[in-house]
Amino acid sequence: MTVVVLFGSPRKDGNTRQLVNTASDILKQKHHEVRMLFLNDLNIRPCQGCYACLPKGKCKINDDMKDILKYMRESDIIIYATPLYWFGPSSQLKLVMDRSIALMDNDYNSRIEGKKAVTLVTLGDENLDTVKPLIQMFQMTFDLLGLTYAGHVEAPGCMEKGSVKKTYIEKTKTVIRSLL
Repeated sequence: MTVVVLFGSPRKDGNTRQLVNTASDILKQKHHEVRMLFLNDLNIRPCQGCYACLPKGKCKINDDMKDILKYMRESDIIIYATPLYWFGPSSQLKLVMDRSIALMDNDYNSRIEGKKAVTLVTLGDENLDTVKPLIQMFQMTFDLLGLTYAGHVEAPGCMEKGSVKKTYIEKTKTVIRSLL
């Protein structure tokens, strides 16, 4: 099985990484290929809304998104990992989500239908209602892309580095093991 992690946090070694490392460790122990994409390090321009990508799935913008799309097409599981910013994903991950229109065809049929999606989200707030708009955005995006929303973890109370509670590390393990 091949997994791509769309790592949306600008901090490579923050709380979101704790959840991602937990997931990656389990997948690697089972000999699955895990490709980590640090979106903050990549050149990803905003979607221009031109729909030039729909006929062949190729965006006219020449940047790193061409590789991200390739890895998404090649993967069995796509992990969307992000801190919660203003009730949504980080801008790094949002760019990728917007540009994922290239995974649709002219009739808005998905080119990646049937793959599994997992979300790993950290948030400073203790109130899990804060993350509801993001979960709804993910669900609607995955529905459009024909992805199975196979699991999610929302870890509240993550203001300080290293503050992911053990409960959410364990929940991440449970979600990932359910995919295997």
